Amino acid sequence: MIVFGNASFAKGMKLAGIDKSFVISQAAQIIKHLEGVDKNEFIIMNVSIAAMVPELLEEFANVVTLPDDTLEFGSTDDLKDIIRSAVGIEIDM
Repeated sequence: MIVFGNASFAKGMKLAGIDKSFVISQAAQIIKHLEGVDKNEFIIMNVSIAAMVPELLEEFANVVTLPDDTLEFGSTDDLKDIIRSAVGIEIDM
């Protein structure tokens, strides 16, 4: 599993135990990290990060995008449900 996101998102996922969590500010960073990655690798990223490389992401089978800001969710339960289904673990918030 690989996570790409803004600073708070990537750091939060790293704290949740996902070692391959990267803070992204440019499309070139995503391209570099995805070189040689299996096309079935599970990828989680912020919506704004995914917008940087939409064509590249079409090559991957398992991409989940999440809003950049938790305020975009109706509740923290929404975010917890998405993360639980994507990551397979529940994160306490």
